Amino acid sequence: MGGDGRGDVVDPQGRGFADLPVEIAFLPRHGVAPAGLALAARRARRYGTDAVREVFALGLIDQESYYRALAAELGLPFHTDAFDLLSGGRHEAILRGGIAPLAGPVNPRLRFLLAPEGAALRHMISAGARHRDDVAVTTPRRFADRLREANGEGLARSAAGLDEPGLARDSARTGASRGQVAATGIGLATATLGGIFAPLESFFALALLLGPLFLGLILLRLAASIERTSPDLWRTQRWRLDDSRLPVYTVAVPMYREEAVLRQMLRALSELDYPPAKLDIRLLVEAEDTGMRAALAPMSLPAHVTVTIVPPGQPRTKPRALNLALLEARGSLFTIFDAEDIPDPQQLRLAAARFHRASDDLACLQARLVIDHAEEGLLPALFALEYAGLFEVLNPGLLRARLPIMLGGTSNHFRTDVLRALGGWDAWNVTEDADLAVRLARAGYRIGDLPSDTREEAPVTVKAWLSQRSRWIKGYMQTAVTHSRAPLKLLREAGFAATFAFASLALGTIVTALGYPVFAVATLIAYWEGSLFDPASALTTVTSAFALSIWLFGTLSLFLPPAIGALRRRDPSLLWLLPLLPLYYGLVSVAAWMAFYEYFARRFAWNKTEHGLARRRTPPAEAVSSGEATPPPPAPVPVRY
Repeated sequence: MGGDGRGDVVDPQGRGFADLPVEIAFLPRHGVAPAGLALAARRARRYGTDAVREVFALGLIDQESYYRALAAELGLPFHTDAFDLLSGGRHEAILRGGIAPLAGPVNPRLRFLLAPEGAALRHMISAGARHRDDVAVTTPRRFADRLREANGEGLARSAAGLDEPGLARDSARTGASRGQVAATGIGLATATLGGIFAPLESFFALALLLGPLFLGLILLRLAASIERTSPDLWRTQRWRLDDSRLPVYTVAVPMYREEAVLRQMLRALSELDYPPAKLDIRLLVEAEDTGMRAALAPMSLPAHVTVTIVPPGQPRTKPRALNLALLEARGSLFTIFDAEDIPDPQQLRLAAARFHRASDDLACLQARLVIDHAEEGLLPALFALEYAGLFEVLNPGLLRARLPIMLGGTSNHFRTDVLRALGGWDAWNVTEDADLAVRLARAGYRIGDLPSDTREEAPVTVKAWLSQRSRWIKGYMQTAVTHSRAPLKLLREAGFAATFAFASLALGTIVTALGYPVFAVATLIAYWEGSLFDPASALTTVTSAFALSIWLFGTLSLFLPPAIGALRRRDPSLLWLLPLLPLYYGLVSVAAWMAFYEYFARRFAWNKTEHGLARRRTPPAEAVSSGEATPPPPAPVPVRY
């Protein structure tokens, strides 16, 4: 074996396979076909991947057998029995190095366990331990599991933002500041006194005070509706990155009590058109979720799919699990899929291409979420219409104007280094995506639209829908409180346009949802009494004119984005639901008042949505975005081996 990290292998028939990387050059002595190894080596050189991962991707050997062969090659024992690793050190650095001391005596002499990958593996084979009785080899999966258990308490604190860096960041954990509490108290006291002594005038004054929030939300919705769609180079010009330029991609899938959709999710992940050697898929499972652990235990998962057990701790939320995945992520790009998601198989390629062409300030791409079982009932159909307006019209329009949006909780694609610089997600915010969108804007980054579908399952019962929506609005409340503690600082960091968009989307949504029944009833009373069109004073004149303007343009902004979205989705059957939207947003108001109660009673409780209840979901192979053909792969680039 040469000192340059490559080895020459000759099979029994005398055919030579030169220049195999050192990390796979020994495998023919353990029964792996040299021809397959030569192919893996060529692919690794051609696409800039790891040779061992190419061997796994080609199915030449599995991880367990590879590390058994490695142990035999180094003259070291292969350890499969139970063991505990010593806690301490930087978790991610130890994982990369692939070596850790044992916490207790497994046998009288054994002191260290090895599970190297990548550069550490090459170094260990070239110059590492051989024929030692104090070192044993295990698999990276087993090594990572034991290391996570050893450092569970520290990892749980870090993932929850309770370590020193986390405590220094703004978080929903601390609730409102003293200034916010005082301002709220003064406002409530003033409103109460006004309601007692001058109820009509107080109502009109409150309407004028809150009017700018309503108006801001209306203007954003209308402006987004008249924005033209951007040309899609992915489909119109058939532009696609060569595999050699694709980065390693980490895909995090939080799964809590998701046995019903587990196989569907695994099938959707297997449909992703991305080189397996450049995939780092992590199924995030809570330590106490015995059902998910039992369902996954007998499964033989591909080498690029790992089960990551999240150490027990509080709060038990999706963002806490994502923070652990971010700590261990191998990819330079990072995305999240929910357990019930069926993403477009081309989505990772499209996101990688967009990031490749964009400047570094593009930190996030939001794919388009689609409800794919609208025919199952009125509620899923209305949800599908709402999503059509949001993801086909509102989000793309705002992003083209370089304004921030409230991210969806899934199919967000990020630059991993930006996520780490921001400290990941706020584990105490139940809409961690909305909070992260604001923090991206405050740090000077922008979000882009990704015209690729991820098909989702909508709640099929009113109870489930209210539970999910109340969590979303409660998270908006947490986000609004967190980022309005220092409004001047927010304005300085994010700028006027982004601050205006945030206030309109977050505060405007909350106030509109809470005030929907109040203002609807007040408008009806004013109309019935005649004061709406024949005001008795200057104040009521101004208020009535303002109210009529908001009612007129608000109605237009209510119906226009969903209508345009349904047409852009080429699903005109949704248009017949438009007259039902006022009733649907009445349900949103009910959810908002539930959220208002929960903000004070159960602020950090995560209302879990049960999945797997839809009777029909579109298979991944049928879910091709926009009905367009998939861009062909680029022409092969000649490479000399």
